[in-house]
Amino acid sequence: MSSVREKWNRRYAEKTGALASVPAAITQGWQQLKPGSVLDLASGDGGSSLFLARQGFAVTAVDIAEEGLKRLALSAKEHQLSIRTLQCDLDDVRALKQIGRYDNIVINRFRPSAMLFSCLPDLLTLQGKLMLNSFNMQQHQEKGFSERFCLVPGEYLEVTSNFRVEYYRSLERGGDFMDEYLFIRVD
Repeated sequence: MSSVREKWNRRYAEKTGALASVPAAITQGWQQLKPGSVLDLASGDGGSSLFLARQGFAVTAVDIAEEGLKRLALSAKEHQLSIRTLQCDLDDVRALKQIGRYDNIVINRFRPSAMLFSCLPDLLTLQGKLMLNSFNMQQHQEKGFSERFCLVPGEYLEVTSNFRVEYYRSLERGGDFMDEYLFIRVD
């Protein structure tokens, strides 16, 4: 088991109480997603997955930590929601490409590697949407959050020709400094 997987499994195994909160980018922007299916990458224990399932999306949650996915599955069962969960290392692009295509992908509080980002168009249907919301460099400067996990301003604006940028914004939400993107797959 990788050290990253062990770390996150330990965190979720020790966690009690409420699941992760739903990012404001999701609660305020979910209507901009395409109706249908959602792939929630780096889902953790599933705040976003549960919220989107309640809105009528068919949700698949993917995370490196089985313990987070177990917490999500229990909560989904309690709320009578159907959410598919898959344990996968997000650096294993070959495994990700085998999970199918989705109408939408959401990524929250996670900085995708260049390799992961480059495979995302293959996981989306044509005109599918990618919503990316994560900490930016101001989070590092103001709060000491690890720089390697922070988005650089405009980092994904020129990454691939398969996406058209619907919006990009850098803002403060709830005391955190975030960059938010919405992309649409164009070819």
